[in-house]
Order: sequence, then C-alpha cells, then structure tokens
Amino acid sequence: MEGRFLHVRGERHTYKIHLGSGNILRSPHDQYLCIVPKSATGGTDGNRTAQTGYLPYEGGRMLAVILSKAMLLAKDTEITDPTILSQL
Repeated sequence: MEGRFLHVRGERHTYKIHLGSGNILRSPHDQYLCIVPKSATGGTDGNRTAQTGYLPYEGGRMLAVILSKAMLLAKDTEITDPTILSQL
C-alpha cells in the first residue's frame, strides 16, 4: 500500500491498483491496464447472485474487484485471456 494505491508484483510487471476506482496502472510508465470484471447475474430475471468470495457489507463490491484484480495480477504469468495478455 502506498497512498491510494495497492502495489502488486507479478512476474511480468508491477502494478498499482487505485483503491477508490479499481483502475490499474502498469509499471514502469504507469500505463493504464483495462481489466473489466464480469457482471454476475442469476437466472432469467437478472438478479445478482452471491459468488465465491462475496463480501456481505457496504463497499464490498469495489473491495472484491480490487482483491480479484490483485490476485489475478500477482500470478500474471498464468493469465490466458487474450485481451489482457495483449496489454501486458
């Protein structure tokens, strides 16, 4: 943690995740990295469903997004999504 950023060290790069917005900057030149979380819907009515890792308190959605991005980027050599890989 430094200021408003969570620093995450992967094998490929070091990343900074903004604690307010969840936006990611990739070192060394603070290049923006776009990773959009999948939305969670259940059934045909579109109601949100609880997921593994669901945090049941106010503000939990952004914290969950930040933590999931941090865990993904910490293991950046295991990323297989072509859209994310093209940005690394």
